[in-house]
Amino acid sequence: MNISGFSNTPADSSLKSSDQAKTFILPEQCFEKNIACTWRRGNTFTIYPRSQIVNKTPTNTIDNKILNIRQEILLFTSILRKLVNESNGTFLSLQKTAENAKNSDNQVEFLKLSRQYRSIVRVCIESLQEAAEKETDSLEKNSLLSHITIFYSIECIWHLSEILFIDNIPGDIVLPFLLEWVRFHFPCHEQTAAQMLEACERGSEDHPQYWDTVVGMVVQGRIDVARALLKLHSSAELNEFKLVDNSLRTMPVYSVYGGVSSGEFTIVWKHWQAECRSKLTSQALTSQPNLELIMRLMVGEYTAFESVRRKYASWFDLLGGYVLFTRPWTRSRELAAAADACAALDGPHPQSHLDVIIRALLEGDLHQVIHEIQQMSDNGWFATHLTDILYHCGKLQILDKHQTDVTKRLRDSLILEYGSLLMEHKSLWSVGLSYLASCPPEGLRRAELLLEKIPIETEAKAMRIIAEAKKYELLGVVRTVCGCVCARRLRGGRAGGAVCWAARARSGPLCARAAHRVLRAYCAGAPLPAADLLLTAGPALLLDDTLLFLGKYCDFHRLYKSKEFKKAAKLLISLITSKIAPEYFWETLLLDTLPLLESEEPVFSSTDTYEIMLCLELRAKCLEGEKAELLRLALVRNLARTALLDGEEE
Repeated sequence: MNISGFSNTPADSSLKSSDQAKTFILPEQCFEKNIACTWRRGNTFTIYPRSQIVNKTPTNTIDNKILNIRQEILLFTSILRKLVNESNGTFLSLQKTAENAKNSDNQVEFLKLSRQYRSIVRVCIESLQEAAEKETDSLEKNSLLSHITIFYSIECIWHLSEILFIDNIPGDIVLPFLLEWVRFHFPCHEQTAAQMLEACERGSEDHPQYWDTVVGMVVQGRIDVARALLKLHSSAELNEFKLVDNSLRTMPVYSVYGGVSSGEFTIVWKHWQAECRSKLTSQALTSQPNLELIMRLMVGEYTAFESVRRKYASWFDLLGGYVLFTRPWTRSRELAAAADACAALDGPHPQSHLDVIIRALLEGDLHQVIHEIQQMSDNGWFATHLTDILYHCGKLQILDKHQTDVTKRLRDSLILEYGSLLMEHKSLWSVGLSYLASCPPEGLRRAELLLEKIPIETEAKAMRIIAEAKKYELLGVVRTVCGCVCARRLRGGRAGGAVCWAARARSGPLCARAAHRVLRAYCAGAPLPAADLLLTAGPALLLDDTLLFLGKYCDFHRLYKSKEFKKAAKLLISLITSKIAPEYFWETLLLDTLPLLESEEPVFSSTDTYEIMLCLELRAKCLEGEKAELLRLALVRNLARTALLDGEEE
């Protein structure tokens, strides 16, 4: 939580992290005057003092405070914003692939996109590690380390989900992929083995971790590495070492492309393991207890795995080796039994959150997996994207208590919640919008509501919001945003800009209001807006008569300044005869004819002159006194000139 204006005291530390609460100590003034609370945009609410007595007399409120309380959003940190942006591209690609998959099988594409997600998480972890190494503040460093732990778990769970539910493994023999998962996420003794092999010195058994490393390589199925390490032992020429090395060398390895059926492989494997067991029972390895332990592991002896369990951080390290030496032909649906056996090596110890998720994955209980990963403090990124890809792969089926399939509802609810969260951020809102748009129609309705609440600090921000709204055909948002900016411009006295925003809003009342403001300002001596502002309005001018009049009037001024007097006169006559000019503007409109009437060559015909004279008489109240007399005189003179010209033409 991010709190301003008051202190906080942590709750009982014995609670689990997911159940912890915080107690906020509010200022005394809040309780003296009573308090009120209101929700603001996003996950923010405000607590403020509220008096029940209405007092019109101004009082000193210097001690009153407004307390803004909001949830701390992990994804809004600078390092993790890159994760949000990059994963959004993969998410959108996944939606397109899912659309194409309706007509063809795109399982390979789903696998590629899953690996893209994992690579994005891996880059995020590396960025967090670099930042943690450079950080000097202890609190901030601990925060970064906790983030690293979260995303390590995310990568581990996603990788296993990919193996079990996204990758289309031939024959469903998962052992090679399971061993790869263990080696990648639980690389126990790997560095030590690399150092010893690089040194390649005889007598490596003097290293304090030599035997632990050899056993670790065997447990992880890295048989070639284990054999290479055994050859570095000073007694490698003894029969016991040769016996174990031969057993490791002849260990059968199943391959779906090896031309051997799973049944034939099972027979060969059991024959090999029987040979290993006979060597073990012959007590040929009694003098070498470490070699005997390796042989016991190879025959799948449970007590052997129990004896080495304490040397590993978790039972996950042993899972691949246990499957390798008990049932190497195990299919994904049979992994639950192996998980139970390995988890039992810990005894009656409480399970960690990661333990629960891995067990649920191996048991194929995706409902439990999604429930558990929703408890992770990554603000829903993981649950949203993993659920989405499992849904599109067709591997997710969630039933409610009435046995109704609610898979799509679950997927949509997670995406909508995640998209709504991103909409709260000042720069990630457009990313959130793309998530909401992927869940029509509810997502678009929610997007419309949230877009209208985004603060518009600049007109550039308004233009960006309008562009995104048009992209998803949210025309109501376009009108609302344009209306807000139009009203803001009107308040600021920038009537010309207000006209443009009103035209963008396609709102007749707004256009009328802005156009009237421009015309009244012009009557008071202000300049007209730039002509190009209205020239680009196009069909929007037809939204309101006043706006249409303003556009044509600006065009008249443009022609007049260009000294195209005949065209200007023709346009001015059309404005007079159309009678769409506001009442207060008739004086200005009639006086605009005066310089054209006094031009060297007549630009108004006799018919035009009669129209102006008629208008002057009908609107005598709009133009009185000396101005009216001057206009009448100019009209008479122009009528005389045009009469002479008409006579010459005859």
